Amino acid sequence: MFTFKIYLPKKIKRSLQLLLVSALLTANVNFTEFISLSRSINIGSTSSPPFNALTVQDQQGSDNNLNSHVEFKPIDKRYVGISQFNAPSIPNPTIQELKFHANYRGPEKSTEHQEFQLLNNFEKWLPIADNFNAQNGLRSNDINSSIKDAGQFIDNNQQEALRYKTKSSVDKNQPDYFAFKINSSGSNSTMAISGFTDGTTAMPRTTTRNRRGRWQPVPGLKWQIQYTGTLDTSLNVDVYNIDLFDISAKVISELQSKGKHIICYFSAGSYENWRPDANAFPASILGRKLDSWAGEKWLDIRQLDILIPIMQARMKLAADKGCHAVDPDNVDGYSNNTGFPLSYNDQLAYNIAIANTAHNLGLAVSLKNDVEQIKDLVNHFDFAVNEKCFQYDECTMLIPFISAGKAVFGIEYYLSDSSFCPRANAMNFDFLKKKLSLDAWRKSCR
Repeated sequence: MFTFKIYLPKKIKRSLQLLLVSALLTANVNFTEFISLSRSINIGSTSSPPFNALTVQDQQGSDNNLNSHVEFKPIDKRYVGISQFNAPSIPNPTIQELKFHANYRGPEKSTEHQEFQLLNNFEKWLPIADNFNAQNGLRSNDINSSIKDAGQFIDNNQQEALRYKTKSSVDKNQPDYFAFKINSSGSNSTMAISGFTDGTTAMPRTTTRNRRGRWQPVPGLKWQIQYTGTLDTSLNVDVYNIDLFDISAKVISELQSKGKHIICYFSAGSYENWRPDANAFPASILGRKLDSWAGEKWLDIRQLDILIPIMQARMKLAADKGCHAVDPDNVDGYSNNTGFPLSYNDQLAYNIAIANTAHNLGLAVSLKNDVEQIKDLVNHFDFAVNEKCFQYDECTMLIPFISAGKAVFGIEYYLSDSSFCPRANAMNFDFLKKKLSLDAWRKSCR
C-alpha cells in the first residue's frame, strides 16, 4: 500500500505556494516531494498562529493554546473557506480510499453546524463530515471519515478541493489538526510527512483551472473592463474584459504575452445592428428596442435552433482570437419587456445552452447580472459579472459564486466608492467604480 498524507495549512494564501515536505520510506531511504496548495478564505477570516500548527495533533480535552489552533471567524452568519491540494504523482492511479481526520475544539452541532465538503469531478460539492458528535469546549477526534469512491475527488491533475462551512454567527470552532490520507495500490512503501516549510515560489492565482481544463477565475483578481476609447494595455491587472469584435487578435496576443487573462464581451440576448454578423439575425426573432441603447433589440431566446449557432460562431471567434472566457450580456430578458412572453424556464434553457456551448469550445463563461437565477445557474457558469448590485441591494444573491470559489467581478456607476467598496471587499467581491461609457478610467476597491 502507498500512503500519502495531505495537511491543511492555516495561513491565508492568495496564491498557490510551494511547500517542501520531508519524507521517509520504510526502507530508510530519504527523499523529498513537492506539494502545491492554495488556500482562500471566501467568507469570514482566520487567525494566524505558527504556520505548521495544523500539521501536529497536540491539543486534548479543554486545551486552548492560541499558538496551536486556528480560529475560523464567521461573517454574515457564516464562514466558508476553500483549499485546493496538488498531490505528487501516485505510483498507481487506482485510489482505494481517502481518509479525512480532524481534531478541533468546537461547539455542539446544535450551536454551530460545521461541515466539510469535497468537490467531485462533476463540479458538485459533496459532504464528507460534520461535527455531529462534538462536545462544547472539549477537543474531539470524532471527525475521522473514510471516503469511498475516492477517485471522483482527485482530478487528472492530481488536484483535490476541500470546502469548510459553518452556519451561524458564533465564533467557537478552533481546529488543531486537519489531515487527508490517500491509500493507493501499487507500492508496499509508506510515506509519512514530517513537517512543512513555508515556500517562496508562488504561482499566479490566475493560472487556476477547473477540472475540465478551462481557466477558472477566483476571488481576488485585479481586473479592468473597457469597451470604448483606445485600450489601455499598461495596467497592472490580472484580467481584461474587452469587446469581442472591437479588439484584434494581435492586441489579445500582446496582453497574453504579459500574463493577462482575457474575457471577451458580446451580447447574447440582444441584436445590435452595427455588429459584423447582424445579417445572421432574422426579423422573426427581433423584439422590442432596449431602452436607452440605440440600434439594439431584444431577442426571442426561445428560438434555440436559430440563436445557438449564431452564438456558437461568436464564441468560436473568441476562442480563435485567444480569449480565455466570454461575457455574454443581456441574459435576463425574461424579467424585461422584450416583446416576447419569455418565462423563467425559457431563460434557464437559453443560458445553460450558452454555457454549454462556451465550455465545449474550452472557454470559461460568465453569468452577467441575472441574479434571480443564480441559485439555478451557479453550477453551470464559471464566474459572475455584475452591474449595480449595491445600488439595487441585491448583492447577497451573488454569494453562491463566492461559496463555490468563483470570482464575482462587479461595477458600480453612480455610487461613491466609499459607500460600496468596504462591503464589496468584506464579501470577497472584486468591484470597480466605472463611468457608464466604460472607457479606460477605473477605480478599484482593492
